[in-house]
Amino acid sequence: MKRIAFVLCMLLIGQPALADGDGGQVAVVEVSNLLPPPPAAGSAAATQDLDALLAVQKSRTAQEMAAAKADVEHSMFRFADAIGLAAQPATLPKTAAFFDRVAKFDKAQVKQAKAYFHRPRPSVVSSQVHPLSQEKNGDWSYPSGHATFGYTTAVLLANMLPEKRAEIFARADLYAQHRIVMGAHFPSDLEAGKLAGTVIAAQILRDAQWQGDYNAARGELRKALGLP
Repeated sequence: MKRIAFVLCMLLIGQPALADGDGGQVAVVEVSNLLPPPPAAGSAAATQDLDALLAVQKSRTAQEMAAAKADVEHSMFRFADAIGLAAQPATLPKTAAFFDRVAKFDKAQVKQAKAYFHRPRPSVVSSQVHPLSQEKNGDWSYPSGHATFGYTTAVLLANMLPEKRAEIFARADLYAQHRIVMGAHFPSDLEAGKLAGTVIAAQILRDAQWQGDYNAARGELRKALGLP
């Protein structure tokens, strides 16, 4: 996966840009141009995808389901346990504002890719799937928006807090895995989301239009955690 992510990061060069509210140029990540297609309907890979989801569904516990439902929220503060953060968004306004901006940017990039690949949700593919929540009509499955956001967040947080890199990425993996527990995504949706999140975060890190907000959030967060 790391090798593929590296290749995708290289492909960011030449991506188009979109004017932001201040008249600057914020680079857009055309996720659909960077990801492989999902397994074809009826293929052996698609069957394996469904079987893996059903295995998780069969073994999921009440505790796992409760944790998965809590992780439905698109928020950096779902990673608070991994980084040892007790503060809430209201006490970290710069951090909250930065990651809210990230979430909106992330969602826009994923929306385009979902529409392009047009992959139905697991419960549409098979009546054996019993999701824990109802997804919006027209919200397609590939790539997973939560896995994308989780990895975008993880890459950014890991650069802000390299001391906690291992814990951050472990939390991102769990955040993504909870989408299978929810019955909302196939495993391949998660893998695509992890790649998408990696390249989106890489673009944010190299885009000058993000640097002011990034540095402000980084400083605020490190101070809150008592880090130099």
